[in-house]
Amino acid sequence: MPLESWITPDETDALAAAARAQIDAALTGHPSTDREAYWASVRKAYNTPYNDPAPRKRPAVEIPAPPADVPSPAHLPSPAVIAGLGAPPAEIHAA
Repeated sequence: MPLESWITPDETDALAAAARAQIDAALTGHPSTDREAYWASVRKAYNTPYNDPAPRKRPAVEIPAPPADVPSPAHLPSPAVIAGLGAPPAEIHAA
């Protein structure tokens, strides 16, 4: 899609300087730190690429083995055995 503009390349610098002067005049009531933060955010917005950055590679993480005293799932009782134990004692139920 062709880009059309009424601004010529020769006018760009003068128009940018005039726009900056008008914005600075509007920001005169703010502290200098706020003005600098405003211009930093404008620079960040115009310098941010339109496309998402390439995903970063994550470092490989080694998952440690479980301790020897932790029972494996094969040693746990089956759901049928747990269901056969019945309801928990009354003192466990919420009041």
